[in-house]
Amino acid sequence: MTEDEVLTLLMFGFLVAAIALVLCVRWVFRRLILGQNRNVGEGEEEEKQETIKRDYSRSVTMHEDSFTVDDFTPEKKKKKQKSGAANTSTSEGEKSPLVKRVSIDETVAGAAEEEKTKKKSTTISTTTTTTTTTTTVAKEQPMAFESLITTEERAKIAELRQLVNKEKDELLSTDALKMYCSDAQLARNLRARKWDVLKAFEMLKKTLLWRKEYKPESITFENIEEELRTGKQYRSGRDRFGRRIIVMRPSRENTREHDGNIRLLVYTFENALWRTNGERIVRGSSNIPALAQEQICVLINFTKWSLKLSPPWRTSMETLHIMQEHYPERLGLAVCYDPPSVFSVFWKLISPFIDVKTKSKIRFVQPRGDKQKAAKKMNEMFHPNTIDSDMGGRVDATWDLDEYKVFLKRYDEVKKNVFETLKKKSVE
Repeated sequence: MTEDEVLTLLMFGFLVAAIALVLCVRWVFRRLILGQNRNVGEGEEEEKQETIKRDYSRSVTMHEDSFTVDDFTPEKKKKKQKSGAANTSTSEGEKSPLVKRVSIDETVAGAAEEEKTKKKSTTISTTTTTTTTTTTVAKEQPMAFESLITTEERAKIAELRQLVNKEKDELLSTDALKMYCSDAQLARNLRARKWDVLKAFEMLKKTLLWRKEYKPESITFENIEEELRTGKQYRSGRDRFGRRIIVMRPSRENTREHDGNIRLLVYTFENALWRTNGERIVRGSSNIPALAQEQICVLINFTKWSLKLSPPWRTSMETLHIMQEHYPERLGLAVCYDPPSVFSVFWKLISPFIDVKTKSKIRFVQPRGDKQKAAKKMNEMFHPNTIDSDMGGRVDATWDLDEYKVFLKRYDEVKKNVFETLKKKSVE
């Protein structure tokens, strides 16, 4: 090797080493800067979370407020100015941008308040004339019923009811099954099967037999306490259309136990859909917006999710089966927030098993990309006062099982009392 060739080789080696050094320095510099930004962001997030505690007993007023791009940039402190705030400010001072979580008993409390109002008005009317009150009530019920269901749909429900009654000894053997098998439920099975009575009966029969064996109404907080310990699934108010929100956080998976996860899913669904006095409103297919009142919205936050936290394939498939076959027409919307790139592969594997109607109810929100688009999507579906702060909302995302279990135990107690009362009536 000549001297020139050696010099050229050394110069080439020096150039490569210089480039490598520059890249290393650049990498170290970026890591330091990102680390500082991350620490600042975490500090701000901690400061933000400390400003308020979760309170399930507080109802949220749905103001004309919405998400903004800044809601998806937690590291930047922002001050929101509302029009007219200066004129309407009070001595209490400025309130925290975070709000307390909506009560899981909001529906029951609202219904109870409405019932009290009705009783008061009925009492006042009765003092004037009992005949007039009776006539008014008799006219109001059919009018509300007719506005949500057609005569043909009503006839289909009656036909399906006859098929169920023919096998009532097997299908309606308990008070829980009788309570479940309301006209509203029959209408949902018929909607799910496009008003084909025989297909709806086949679907309903399988569900009644499943409920008879699984006994979802008997699941209590004690049965799912371990699964709830990390807050991987819980309720959080309603979306803009009135659907009850169920939040799922796969990154908080703590057991990966099949039976436990399915039990938690069923318990949460039963809790969200519970009606102490049963379902009184029957809905057909003519008024689609009205269906939101009996549906749920599943919001899945994939932030910090990793493949090792994914549930077993068996659990995923049974989850889909239960939602489609045993809770028909209950899923109004499913939102996947911050889904990982690997999710697209999982979606391609699982989507063939999802029917077209259910597939159309699924939405994706990617806050790491176009923040403006993410803010718009979230604003169309949710009010910030019902969404956790780490998803752009104002609810403190800190999990507190002791706080949540108070309301779940209350639900368990109410449910227990209802079935005990039904049992006493059946004995009498």
